[in-house]
Amino acid sequence: MKKIAIYPGTFDPITYGHLDVITRATKIFDNIIIAISNNVHKKTIFNLKERIKLTKLATFHLKNIKKVIGFNGLLANLAKREKSNILIRGVRTIFDFDYEIKLAAINKQIYPDLDSIFFLSSKEVSFISSSFVKEIAKYQGNIKPYLPKEIHFALIKKFKDIPQK
Repeated sequence: MKKIAIYPGTFDPITYGHLDVITRATKIFDNIIIAISNNVHKKTIFNLKERIKLTKLATFHLKNIKKVIGFNGLLANLAKREKSNILIRGVRTIFDFDYEIKLAAINKQIYPDLDSIFFLSSKEVSFISSSFVKEIAKYQGNIKPYLPKEIHFALIKKFKDIPQK
């Protein structure tokens, strides 16, 4: 039976940090579903449709990405629907780990067969976060080292389209 893992996130935008985790996960799992959260409590710069498109662009070269989807609701319920019992989670810091271990416990209560697999960030990308990248882009800083070219251009364009206060 094929191992299907889900890598959830907001991906606003997808960065080299995310791609590091995804690329490493493709070497372990047969199929990966990238699940992009439509969390209404998070203020995103890209809408869900844009984040799906950009994530597909950034991962098209990876053969075992089964699909890139958006989702609402509980991640554990999505995993059940997709017949997956594995969540991939990237961890940069002890603070990430503290949050993720609590989330894993809650998901396990909702869906007892669901396990979370933690990938420690590679040192080269461990400092990258979408929030930092957006902040740098907002003030016209150099974001090229943190994003694939297509994503870089989309983010620059997005900030040009947003009126600055």
